[in-house]
Amino acid sequence: MATTKDEASRGDHINTIDEKKETLQENTDLENENGLEQQTSEPPWSVFSKRMKIWIIFLVSVSALISPFGASMFLPALNVLSDVLEISPTQVNISITTYMVCLAHIEIANRMAWTERPNFFMKIAQAIAPAFLGTLSDTSGRRLTFIICFVVFSIGNIGLALQTNYIALLILRMVQAVGGTAAIALSMAVVADVATSAERGTYMGYAGAGILMGPAFGPTIGGLLAKYLGWRSIFWFLAIFSGLLCVVFVFLFPETCRNVVGNGSVSPQGVNCSVISYMQQRKLVKLTPDRIMPKPKRPKTPWPNPLVTFRILAEKESGILLFYNGLFFTGMMVTVSAMPELFYAAYGFDELHIGLCYVSNGVASLISSLTMGRIVDWNFRRHAKAMGMEIIEGKQQDLSHFPIERVRLQVVITGHILGIIGMVLFGWTLQCKTHIVGPEVALFIMGFGVTSAFNITNGLLIELHRGQAAAATAAVNFARCLMSAGGTAAIIPMCRAMGVGWAFTFIACVYVGLLGVVFWIMKEGMGWRIDLDEKKRVKKEQEERKRPKGEDSFA
Repeated sequence: MATTKDEASRGDHINTIDEKKETLQENTDLENENGLEQQTSEPPWSVFSKRMKIWIIFLVSVSALISPFGASMFLPALNVLSDVLEISPTQVNISITTYMVCLAHIEIANRMAWTERPNFFMKIAQAIAPAFLGTLSDTSGRRLTFIICFVVFSIGNIGLALQTNYIALLILRMVQAVGGTAAIALSMAVVADVATSAERGTYMGYAGAGILMGPAFGPTIGGLLAKYLGWRSIFWFLAIFSGLLCVVFVFLFPETCRNVVGNGSVSPQGVNCSVISYMQQRKLVKLTPDRIMPKPKRPKTPWPNPLVTFRILAEKESGILLFYNGLFFTGMMVTVSAMPELFYAAYGFDELHIGLCYVSNGVASLISSLTMGRIVDWNFRRHAKAMGMEIIEGKQQDLSHFPIERVRLQVVITGHILGIIGMVLFGWTLQCKTHIVGPEVALFIMGFGVTSAFNITNGLLIELHRGQAAAATAAVNFARCLMSAGGTAAIIPMCRAMGVGWAFTFIACVYVGLLGVVFWIMKEGMGWRIDLDEKKRVKKEQEERKRPKGEDSFA
């Protein structure tokens, strides 16, 4: 009897264990259905480690310096060049057949002071160049396009250091702009290559830090060089700087373009393969000789198609965002371009002191870039938690029905208001010729506010066009530079006609109305995005129906 009872007890115990195992298996299956299985089976957005991501972002941030350095280091030397080249407005015949696209703006340029014209035409070139080079990088890789940018930028600066007449100055400033400005589009595209939406705000801030350090320290460096080594040393400095960057990128920058290396797991070939990537591949083959490596795609090198950028401009949501982004950023661009003349008139500063006046604006922009990205990511996590969206590190989230417009633009509102306040203060402190601290504080407030709004809307545009990140950033440059070109042409005549205070107050009033665009996108943006995705889906289905049956096998 005792033996029978013991056997029954052991049988019940075994049954209990089996039931627990079944329950545990059911819980495991349920967890897998809720996303754990997806976490292990789906590939990560990027195979690059966190340290490698930081290295990549650091390199593109430094590379993006060439554009603002090329634009801002030149500013303190404008008055010096006026004396050296001995050119008056009546002697200038602006007819540059090399850039036919500029013809539409010649009438504006003819009304500008001659010292403003090189920057005007540089902005036109800055608007056009990324439309070509950005689309090239989306199809053929970031490395090739970066190297092209550095080479063109170096050639432009060597020519500028050697030129002796005004027409050569105009043409070579355009060459310089073609190489410099595309680096900004590439930097933002690299962030989209390696960072998910949940972490993109922080990485965008780091990448943008280099872009915004240019206005902070470029005029100061330019002023020092112009004062002690002559104005030609500015361009020799830029040529050497871009040459060093070219060498660093050839050896140490890995390819990140998702159309070439996927999430980084596909081995790059040819010019897409850096020296460090080649060494890593050899090491990996030795460590895992039996591992089957993903077959690399053969990157095509088609003729750059700027129509991709213009299609983004034509989309409803993207077009409105670009209008807001370009017009609001124009306020800061007209401010920094007018500073040499305004500060000389108010305080009698020379090129070195004018260069130092840019530091407060640039430092504020840098602080904004490094801090506001984290707030953007925090706001993303807050909304994701409220909607029950799970954020898995290294995995891209599905934003199809996520209000990314509201999430990003909620943070923009504060920056927009600060930008307006800074602009009004700047105008009236100069009008009243207060102590220099007054306009410098205004520049700090403006720099922080405008940069916050500009960077966040840049990031939102990349979210909307993750597969064409460089083309999207090129669209930003196109809108921003064309509007800035018009703004820099108008600001000095406005200050002379209205007074400095009222001129900047007028611009601030325009920006008060522009704030309504932010709320409009927050309310309607998600609906516009869903409608556009549906139109694209229907169009794709129609194209597939029209395609011959045998064609699919070759796709």
